Amino acid sequence: MTAEVRLADGSAGRARRMRAFELARFGAVGASSTILYLVVYTGAVLAGAPFAVGALAGFLLSASYGYVVHGNWTFRTRAPTPGGLARWLVLQGAVLALDIVALWALVVQAGLDRIVAQVILLPLLPLTSYLVSRRCVFGAS
Repeated sequence: MTAEVRLADGSAGRARRMRAFELARFGAVGASSTILYLVVYTGAVLAGAPFAVGALAGFLLSASYGYVVHGNWTFRTRAPTPGGLARWLVLQGAVLALDIVALWALVVQAGLDRIVAQVILLPLLPLTSYLVSRRCVFGAS
């Protein structure tokens, strides 16, 4: 093996490790954002709000938190832009729309409890959200 090949292999290994740490940070922020969302959603539902209102309230708070923390910590962009925020809100809005449709299906059609239904749905879509965030929102390479 030449020095160039070893260097390339080392660089690729370093890039994979950096991507793994980035994905771990994304997961940590996602988990904390999810907890924030679930607390707001549950509080709204227990206060008598319809599940869609609880989902919207949870979305607004957790999406704002997520954009700031993902930008500063996960992807280390340090310079949020209006375009980045718009793309983030579109992505999160799409996730919210899917969540509300799935909640409707589980609550109205399947008869599940509103909170149980949301807990079931929480693990869905995070990898897709990461990939779209990485490429289209925060512009990481």
